[in-house]
Amino acid sequence: MSLMEIRYRKLVKELVFVYTELEYVNEVLKQAHSDFEAHYQQYCKNNDIPISDLNKKHKTRIEKVIPQPKKPEVDEDGVVKPEPLPDPPPNKIQKVFTKMYRMVTRKIHPDKFSNREITPEIEERIEMFKGATTSYNSRNWGKFLDICEKLDILPTRYDGINSIIRDEISNINKDIVSKKKAFSWKIFECDEDESCKDKVIESFLYQLFKYKV
Repeated sequence: MSLMEIRYRKLVKELVFVYTELEYVNEVLKQAHSDFEAHYQQYCKNNDIPISDLNKKHKTRIEKVIPQPKKPEVDEDGVVKPEPLPDPPPNKIQKVFTKMYRMVTRKIHPDKFSNREITPEIEERIEMFKGATTSYNSRNWGKFLDICEKLDILPTRYDGINSIIRDEISNINKDIVSKKKAFSWKIFECDEDESCKDKVIESFLYQLFKYKV
């Protein structure tokens, strides 16, 4: 095994980890935004804070801190439009991933098992193919490369791909750090400590409105 391959395998593991961490943070924040809003409303009520006036006056600021759920776009028939795919990676790297996906297809496409008894092992391969296809189409390169590695499918060349993976890891880590600065995340970290949650709300009120309790 060459040093480039060793580095590649290590980077894939790191990429899978940060993708998992980002998914966890996003899942937490879905609920944490609601928890923050509920505690914010209750705190203002308990302390006679003119929440309606503050919300109206600082609507734009509040929407940045407490993201509002996006309404799904629908077409003329009322069918929800799919989310747009993220921007594609550089052409050179896209070619590498496309080539690897074709290798996945040749190895475990469900058609290969159409005339065979469906054993647990074959079922696992079929599910793996579905996972590879989904992650490839959504450009979740962490999951995609992890599946490729399990199938012993590696890039034919490593020049460029390792640096792209490093950049991806760096960008995801920055996203995670940014999201963990949100007031909603701070509420989540308070767990069941009500006084901690009150301090988060006080900080929120002062930072956005210069309002001291």
